[in-house]
Amino acid sequence: MEYYEKERMMKSVFSRLFRVLNNSNSHPHEDFLTEVFAELLCDQETMIDFLENVLEIPVQEVKHSSIQTQVMFPALPHHQMDSRPDMAIRFYEGQKPYVLFIESKLGSPEGTDQLSRYADQLSVLTSQGTKCYLIYLTQYSDEKDASLVLANHKNVVFRQLRWFHIFKWIKQLELENSYASKVLDYMEEIGLEDNRQFTPVDVYAIQNMNRLQRMMDECMDGIVDGVMTEHFGRALQQYNRYNQLKYLERYVKASEQEGRATEVAVGFYLTDGDYPMVSVVYEFCPRRCSDVPSVVAAMQNFIAKHSGWETFDLNTDAEWQGISCDRSLVEFLHHEDHINEIQKFFLEKLNELHEIKINHPDLYWK
Repeated sequence: MEYYEKERMMKSVFSRLFRVLNNSNSHPHEDFLTEVFAELLCDQETMIDFLENVLEIPVQEVKHSSIQTQVMFPALPHHQMDSRPDMAIRFYEGQKPYVLFIESKLGSPEGTDQLSRYADQLSVLTSQGTKCYLIYLTQYSDEKDASLVLANHKNVVFRQLRWFHIFKWIKQLELENSYASKVLDYMEEIGLEDNRQFTPVDVYAIQNMNRLQRMMDECMDGIVDGVMTEHFGRALQQYNRYNQLKYLERYVKASEQEGRATEVAVGFYLTDGDYPMVSVVYEFCPRRCSDVPSVVAAMQNFIAKHSGWETFDLNTDAEWQGISCDRSLVEFLHHEDHINEIQKFFLEKLNELHEIKINHPDLYWK
């Protein structure tokens, strides 16, 4: 009991709540942090401090303020989809209305024309006399050309920030704000603190990076690559794996199928635990897939006949949804040859997955 209490107390309240929401969509940390941050800004003094000292928006007073998260704005006539910024902040300074859209990224890629669509939406409001700001808040560096984002919307102001800037600002609040202290606990746990120094563990990882990448590559290349190519077509080039590691927290070999509507992937997925997952995945992109019900039916029929496979993010707004067979890396570590065992797992599951293509040749395949 003593050990359990110590372990439990090491996790912030947000980490414990996060586990409840872990299956909400493909980027649950982003949505969860948005809610946490919005709650912090609900305090009016904190809001004013944020506007003045972080966003550099000079305001004398804030009246009739409101903060909404995940607000849907119907598509404008020239848009292909609706817009849903992570946060919309509204307030008045005297008689002057303000609207701020905040889009947060924790490693996930930008959606189709996402920032440009938001700028278009805000431009409509500026024509009605509203002062509008578009805030792009990212974990990693992702510099945008403001002239391209805003196009001809000269009345919209575009600002870019990193989450470590927000961490530094909240740090100044924690002595007088217990909630701010809890927010900092959570941000530290998901790697958003302002510590920009290499630790001994980091240095060790850098020194061994090439070796680790070679081992992961060997798990996916060779015979695995041959079977994957035979069943599903040639996979993407290797350089793509590095982008996936940075933005999607995965290091995989992926074979995109017809029109990028679906893809098959094998590789390593980072987790919140101590070990990554070793996975074989078949997923689809709903906005590119014109016959989602048929793909989902094929997947569900497949997992009903094959143990170990599970669905993920079906019937959500996640960009990619599908099925996967996952094993923790720790499950392979008791074998003498880790790479050989991982390859056997990949081959077994790729051969199983090939049955979908055989049984449903009319779906999206190369």
